[in-house]
Amino acid sequence: MKKPHLINGLPTIHWMAKEIQRMNIIENLQYVVVEKFSYGAPEINEIRELIPKQCGIIGGCQIGYLRNRHILMRFDCIEDYIRILSKNSYYIIAKDGYAYQMRHFIYDANFKVSEETSHATTWISFPDLLPTFFVEKVLLSLASVVRKPLQLDLATINKTRPSCARVKVQLDLLTDKPEFVQMQLENNDIQENSIVKIKIQYDSLPAYCK
Repeated sequence: MKKPHLINGLPTIHWMAKEIQRMNIIENLQYVVVEKFSYGAPEINEIRELIPKQCGIIGGCQIGYLRNRHILMRFDCIEDYIRILSKNSYYIIAKDGYAYQMRHFIYDANFKVSEETSHATTWISFPDLLPTFFVEKVLLSLASVVRKPLQLDLATINKTRPSCARVKVQLDLLTDKPEFVQMQLENNDIQENSIVKIKIQYDSLPAYCK
């Protein structure tokens, strides 16, 4: 245990960012989404039954009330996590026949139920990238300059669109979004380095009101 110290007269426990990241792993919060029901919600047992069926969840999913109209969903696999984030909202058809609107928010340790989160997911493209660099490790590395890369699209994986690679990323809409990323290519045979400038195209940025 950590010993508290006083800040402004109040006992305070200090945690580092790396420790908080570790807490998320311990508590199985790597693939977590907060869902908010806009206008009322079914009972929690009905929510647990309906959401996996109506949202196409294929793996394990723990669902519980967070507070107010928010529920917390923990997914066992990243595929379900990405699937639930692929739409802006869902309408859950309850047993009473009513369609309850449900909007999702990306969870982190700074999440506040009283605020609209600025974290979102979107597709980015690299239209100038040559097919040589369509390797997953390369694409995820390039996408990481935006923020957290999640997955490649099927056309990129299946090599059916050599003109453009696409990656789904998680980003903060309030931060600067880079328009270019560079690759430094080294050729030991001729002792030469070259710089390749790659354009980043944001395919559909969600709107966010400050």
